Amino acid sequence: TVLAIGGNHGENRGLQGKAFTTTGDNDDVAIFEQLAETFAMNPDVYGHVGFKLPLEKLSLSINLSGKVIAFTHGHLSKAGANAGQAVWNWWKDQAMGRAHEGVADADILVTGHYHHLNVKEQEGRAVLICPSLTSVGEYFQDAYGVKTRAGTLNFTVDADGWNNLHLL
Repeated sequence: TVLAIGGNHGENRGLQGKAFTTTGDNDDVAIFEQLAETFAMNPDVYGHVGFKLPLEKLSLSINLSGKVIAFTHGHLSKAGANAGQAVWNWWKDQAMGRAHEGVADADILVTGHYHHLNVKEQEGRAVLICPSLTSVGEYFQDAYGVKTRAGTLNFTVDADGWNNLHLL
């Protein structure tokens, strides 16, 4: 199953830099909508590939091995002491509001947005913040004094939770 979430990078924005359409009108997800349509044209080859794409939401969740895994880009969190804490605080607030599918009840929350790897685990729940796919350049180093490793975050999920975390 292929999952995709809209983020601030895919928002359609006007000259003032403000998003002017709905959250569902997001180029991050539009790319995967096009892939889903293309795959559907050849079910003999791609029939085993499914797509789960949010319509007007900025999160989604799936169940893997009895664990609820939620995904969101991460830009909805407000600044905190660090990226992990900022996302953690946003997640705690979701327990009350339940505005985002599966997020409040998730065992694992996977985000991006902050451009560096960050893992925070507490009370059997974990936030996994994915790094940027490419080098984030001088800005991050100038602002925070460190470089980050770019790559794709990979991990497995079983009944005990996440494991086999690798950055490729």
